[in-house]
Amino acid sequence: MQLEILNKELLSQVEKTFNISFEDISTGFKKIFEDTSFEYLNIVFVTPEYIQDLNKQYRDIDAPTDVLSFKITEDGSKAEIYICPKYVYLSFQGEEFEEEILRLIIHGTLHILGYDHRESLNDSPSEEMFVIQEDLLLKYKKICSS
Repeated sequence: MQLEILNKELLSQVEKTFNISFEDISTGFKKIFEDTSFEYLNIVFVTPEYIQDLNKQYRDIDAPTDVLSFKITEDGSKAEIYICPKYVYLSFQGEEFEEEILRLIIHGTLHILGYDHRESLNDSPSEEMFVIQEDLLLKYKKICSS
């Protein structure tokens, strides 16, 4: 699996204390998703304006959001996840910000893999996608903190 993380500087511009290395993010991702059929995946950090444009174009929602994911190939072996650090920072700072970035990487990946949810994590934490997401997040955090 080839994983590329783009626009990394947006993270440190938004949260100067972001301490997880991109190597750890990549290593952790490859470990927790090693049984998937990903050939190529981009994680792209973007501005609120950029993600709002994507959200409007692909979901007909004219507002920024935290994460969007797209299959480049029909089978999902090539995909991209877009995350807006500034949007995330409005709700999460410090260590919570780091955890939420990891959570959103997992969340976007699960959507690419075909999982979906009807409610938010706060409204319905026992929904299957969120149970899987939080289990993977625990594993991801352990890998990134070792």
